[in-house]
Amino acid sequence: MAKWSRDSPLAADHVAAGSFENAMQVMRRQLGIMDFVPLKPLFLAIASASHAVAPGVPSAAALLAPLTRSGQMPRLCLTLSSLVDQLKPAYTLVTAGKFQEASDAFLNLARAATLTVVDSRQQVGELKELMSICQEYLTALRLELTNKQTTDPKRKMELAAYFTHCNLSPPHAILALRSAMTTAFKLQLMKSAGAFARRLLELNPKPEFATKARQVIQRADQNPSEAFEYAYDERNPFAICNADLMPIYRGSAQLARCTLCKAPYSMAYKGTKCLTCKLGTVGGDAAGIDEASVLSRVGNLD
Repeated sequence: MAKWSRDSPLAADHVAAGSFENAMQVMRRQLGIMDFVPLKPLFLAIASASHAVAPGVPSAAALLAPLTRSGQMPRLCLTLSSLVDQLKPAYTLVTAGKFQEASDAFLNLARAATLTVVDSRQQVGELKELMSICQEYLTALRLELTNKQTTDPKRKMELAAYFTHCNLSPPHAILALRSAMTTAFKLQLMKSAGAFARRLLELNPKPEFATKARQVIQRADQNPSEAFEYAYDERNPFAICNADLMPIYRGSAQLARCTLCKAPYSMAYKGTKCLTCKLGTVGGDAAGIDEASVLSRVGNLD
């Protein structure tokens, strides 16, 4: 076990060896992790799963046998394939409208990704993509959950509009656009409702959704008025600040990003803990998930 901690630069191997303090130092340096409390269950699971328990002779303590990958480093209970398998049930929760449960599922995936070791550069890219998916969905779900707690019509419309700019799978993008279109229509924001309806049709939704969208477009074309103004300009590309959930339009201000999940923030939040993954540092110097932090030197370097 001492060899695992001595010879590996990967935090997960240090955790498997029981060197939790060393692992945290590595994760602070490589990933910019600020808060390790949410990772405690994973630390304990990895440390225990890297050993098999062999019964000893009568009246003697059981023996711990280390489990290894390629005979050198510890075998880890977290794998990229197992994380990918967890995406489908997380997506299902979103489709079912169980947004808090979905948020918890994506948050757990993001946490697990910090202690997942891969065997190739291609898998490094896949793990980074998984983290990006988690970030987009966590941001989208925060927007939706905040919207449900909001009573101010202007703010509700803003949150619904920003939701449509998260990078989601097509079925969930359709749900976001339907929600924004309906909200705008009810609030007499006809021009906005028509714009959301047109974007909805571009995704080839179900016939009943398409029919409703065309009806909204017809009404909007007849009366392209807006009952009030709100902070949203679909023609100007923007990122969503993951602290105040407001747009940062391109060219208007600098961005600070979380070291781990890469969620964008206004520069005012630099140095704070990310509110999306709840682990990384906003605007920190750590590189985040890359070959240095997740690629096993025991594996193939293809």
